[in-house]
Amino acid sequence: MKNNSIYSMEGVGKVYKFTLTQAFKNKGYRASFIIMILVIVFLGPIMRLGATSGQNIEKSINDVKEDKVNITELLIFNDSGVRIDEEDLGFADSGYKNISVSFPAEKDQKIDSVKASLTSTQVLLLLKTDVNESGMPEYKLQLISSDDTEIKPDILDSLGSFLIEKFDNARYEQAGVDKDIMTLVSSGFNEKKTYTDEEFTNASNRKYSDMEVVALGTTFAVIIMMVLSLASSYIVSSVMEEKVSKLVETLMISVRPLALVMGKIFAMMTYVLLILVISFAGSKLSNSVMDMIVGKNETKEMLNFDVLFKVGFMNAVFVIFAVILLFFIFAFFAGIAGGSCSKAEDMQSANGSITTLIMIGYIVAMFVPGIENEMVHTIISFVPIFSLFVVPVLYITESISLPVLLSSFAINIVIAIAMFFICAKVYRQLILIDGSKIKISTILKMVFGKSSSGKAKKEVA
Repeated sequence: MKNNSIYSMEGVGKVYKFTLTQAFKNKGYRASFIIMILVIVFLGPIMRLGATSGQNIEKSINDVKEDKVNITELLIFNDSGVRIDEEDLGFADSGYKNISVSFPAEKDQKIDSVKASLTSTQVLLLLKTDVNESGMPEYKLQLISSDDTEIKPDILDSLGSFLIEKFDNARYEQAGVDKDIMTLVSSGFNEKKTYTDEEFTNASNRKYSDMEVVALGTTFAVIIMMVLSLASSYIVSSVMEEKVSKLVETLMISVRPLALVMGKIFAMMTYVLLILVISFAGSKLSNSVMDMIVGKNETKEMLNFDVLFKVGFMNAVFVIFAVILLFFIFAFFAGIAGGSCSKAEDMQSANGSITTLIMIGYIVAMFVPGIENEMVHTIISFVPIFSLFVVPVLYITESISLPVLLSSFAINIVIAIAMFFICAKVYRQLILIDGSKIKISTILKMVFGKSSSGKAKKEVA
C-alpha cells in the first residue's frame, strides 16, 4: 500500500542518484567542482609564497648578486645633516662591493654639472631634508641615472632600499639611539586602554593573535559562502525546472513530494562533501610540499584552508558540524524558494533572497571574531542561523565557552528540524501551484494549515 504521509521518503534513493548524476553531467557544475577544488588546494600555498616573498625582501636586498650589478660609481651629494661616509654604506660586504663612492661636493662640483655628465653606469645620490604635504620635516633620498643608462630598474630599486636602511642606521647611531629602540618608540600603542579583570585575563591567555583570528574567520567564511551559494542555487534551479516543465507531476506517481526535495538535498550534500574532502586532502598535500620548498610554517595569519588541520581534532569536528547544519538549513530554504517559482524569471528573485542571507552571514563571520567584546560574542552566538557562521571560530579562539557553543548548536538544530517539517508541509503544495510567483504570505498560510490554492489538490495519487 502506498504511503501518503507528507513525511514519506519513498523514492528518495532514485532522486538522489538521478540528481547527483545530472550534476556531474552538467558542464557548469563540473567546472565549478574542479575550480572550487583548485582554489582550496592552491590558495594557501599562493598566499604563503606571497608572504615568503614579502619576508625575503630585506634579505634579497643584501643578497644582490655581484655579477648583476653594473653600477661603476655612486656620486653622493649629502645635504641631510647626517654624516655618511663610504664605510657607513657597507658596500664591501654586499653585492655592491664593486661600486666606487665619491663626494663631488668636496671638490666644489655642482649637482647640475655632475648630473649632466653622468655616464651610463654612474648613479647620482641626493640626500636632503624636505617638508611633506602636512608641513612636517622629512628626509628625502633620490637616485638619478643618465638618460642612456644601462642599469636595470630593479637594481636601482634594490640599491635605493639598501641605502635607506644604511642611512637610517647612521642617523640612529649619530643620535645615540639604538635602531630597535627607535622602532619601538615610533610604533606607538596598539592595545585597548581599559579592561575588566576577566577581559584582561582572557586577553593575556589568548592563543591567537588578532591577525590569526581574522585569518580563521575569513577562511571559515569563504568555505561557508562557496558551499551554500553553490548548493542553494542548484536546488532552486532544479526544483523550478521540474515544476515549470510539469515533470514533477509525472515523478510524483512513484516518488513522494518530500522525497523529491530531500533526494536533491542529499545529492548536493554529497557533491559538496566530495569537494571538501578532496580539497582539504589536496590542501594538506600542497602545504606539505610548500613546507619542503620554503620551510615549515605554523602561522595561522593568512587565508589558508589547511588551517583546519591546525586547530585540533575536536575543533575541526565543530567546524564540519556547523557547515553541515548550515547546509541543511539553507537547503530547506532553497527547496521552498524553488517550489515558490512559477517561471524562470522568478528564480533570480529566489536566489537573490538566499544570497542576501548568505552575505549577511559572511559579513558576520568576517568581522565579529575581530571584535574584542565578550557580550557581542555571546549575543551573536544565540542568534539563529547567523550564529553558525561564527561560533566555531569564536570557540577555537576561546572567545566563547563550550556550553555557549553547544547551546548555539542546539538552537540551530531546532531551526533545522523546524525547516524540515515546514518543507515537508508546504513543498507538495508549492510544486503543484501554477501562475505567478508564490508570496511569503501564501507559504505562511500553508504552514499554519490554511488553504492555499485549489490547484494544490492536483497531487497525483
